[in-house]
Amino acid sequence: MRRVYSGIFIVLFIVVQLSSIPFAVYFTYQNPEIGIEELLLKTLPYQVIAYVIATIIYFVLMNRHTNKNRIERGDQMSIGISTVWVIGGVFLAMFAQAIMSFINISLLNQPVESENTSQIMDIIGQAPYMILIVAIFGPIIEEFVFRRAIFGEIYEIIPGPKWVAFFIAATISGLIFSLAHLDFTHMIVYLGMSYTFSFLYVITGRIMVPVLVHMLMNALVITVQMFAPSLEELEGQLQFVRAISHLVLF
Repeated sequence: MRRVYSGIFIVLFIVVQLSSIPFAVYFTYQNPEIGIEELLLKTLPYQVIAYVIATIIYFVLMNRHTNKNRIERGDQMSIGISTVWVIGGVFLAMFAQAIMSFINISLLNQPVESENTSQIMDIIGQAPYMILIVAIFGPIIEEFVFRRAIFGEIYEIIPGPKWVAFFIAATISGLIFSLAHLDFTHMIVYLGMSYTFSFLYVITGRIMVPVLVHMLMNALVITVQMFAPSLEELEGQLQFVRAISHLVLF
């Protein structure tokens, strides 16, 4: 039954990603001359609604089923210790992303800026409520899908040492994670985040830990991206701003 729920999580994620298409078709039919940017902004409210509905469904399903996976059957850390892991997890995720970004830029000669992140920030500039998807509902849904459903199920079925199962499951879910964001030039960065979020899930036994870390990471990146120009006037914080402003949204 657990795998049925995992399948529902994945299907629901796909439905949410495609939820704006019927509205896009409708608006295009009404105005064949409509531009891509205007069309995106007109359909965005409906996608926000889809994310909200999907998030509610995810939490309802998680509370209904009792067939836990290999991770959740183990000892769960207390809420207090898990909170410490959330705070530490943000710094761990920042460190992991910095290392992977260095490899991606210096060794693989990939661009510094993430096209996916740039596009998202452009949309936020015109429709601030996009932050609801990027910093709240998106991380919740993505962690339920990529960590709880995909990583969790693969980790469950691979026999042998746990570290082998972890590496394989985190790699596969990370590659799919990158594919879902259509950001192939930063694939290694997405893998790094997959290893980090998966580690937090396994070590604490609580899916809400990577969810909260993911939310805080995206909120941090959005905040710095929005206020970087004014922050750069503070010379003492310049290096920090430059480092954070190149982090990638997930």
